[in-house]
Amino acid sequence: MSEVYKANTVDLASQYRNIFPRLLLSFSLLFSLFGSSIALAQHDMHGMSNGGGLLASTMPVDDEVLAKAPQSLMLNFEDDVRLVKLALKETEQGEILIDFRFDPAAGKHFMHSLPQLAAAEYYKVEWAALDSNGELVKGSFYFSFGEGAQPPSTYIEEMDHQMIMSPDYRLL
Repeated sequence: MSEVYKANTVDLASQYRNIFPRLLLSFSLLFSLFGSSIALAQHDMHGMSNGGGLLASTMPVDDEVLAKAPQSLMLNFEDDVRLVKLALKETEQGEILIDFRFDPAAGKHFMHSLPQLAAAEYYKVEWAALDSNGELVKGSFYFSFGEGAQPPSTYIEEMDHQMIMSPDYRLL
């Protein structure tokens, strides 16, 4: 072999040794960015399980204090959905029968009459709907009413701050 050929071969080998780690690093970064965007997209889809912008408005509005008990609930969605669950709950009575029946017809606006409601600290409305892709979307909102009523968030914040310590018997 000629000396020129050997020198060129050695130069090429050293260039590949210098380029290979950079190339490997570039591909690693590219794949990690691509993989993280997929993970973020999947994470965003999971956010839809809490309402994720699908619910446009409610009546009563979330955390609203009304002068008197509402006679109905209204939910307005951004897109057509099939409302599969509508439940009303109160802290002491639990779930209140509101006679909700599933209607397979899709719509954007839903209104449901309520029975006469007794005075309570607050009420919680839970809903679930199937979006146009058949994905289940869930959410909730709170309201209270009557003289001296406080926003439901005040009660919920109080409950969130109560710390209950329980022993871990696995350590004994």
